[in-house]
Amino acid sequence: PIKGMSILENVLLGLVFGNSERPKKHVRKDMKEEAEKLIDFVGLKLDKNAMPDKITAVDLRKLELAKALATKPKILLADEILSGLNHDELGEASTVLKKIREEMGITIVWVEHILSVLMSLVDRVLVFDYGRLIADGTPQSVANDACVLEAYLGCE
Repeated sequence: PIKGMSILENVLLGLVFGNSERPKKHVRKDMKEEAEKLIDFVGLKLDKNAMPDKITAVDLRKLELAKALATKPKILLADEILSGLNHDELGEASTVLKKIREEMGITIVWVEHILSVLMSLVDRVLVFDYGRLIADGTPQSVANDACVLEAYLGCE
């Protein structure tokens, strides 16, 4: 985040400059309302005028997610978005990612090692071992794939 700007201003950046379909010369009231909705959507329950250098690491992730959504992506890359979260935070983050996919219709490419959450939310899993694709399919089929078990668990 840009630390000299408030939470709201950080999200507004994505709305103003991150979407080539809607170039803007200045911030309008409807853009502020949209930014506030995105902040609420990701579950950031803080004063929208707070500075990002005063918020927790978990809230910084939510802010970054709101900023990304402000650009109106068709595809969202979520790279290790769950790492370091506690059990409650894992549930909250996975709920938000599910809402992004279902309510916003955004495809999520999700790189993750916390398989218990990942496998319950995704439609398709691709597994790589040293850069080589070793499995591609439903969570259930990949979880039972002999190559995946060998590569990640050292067993067959």
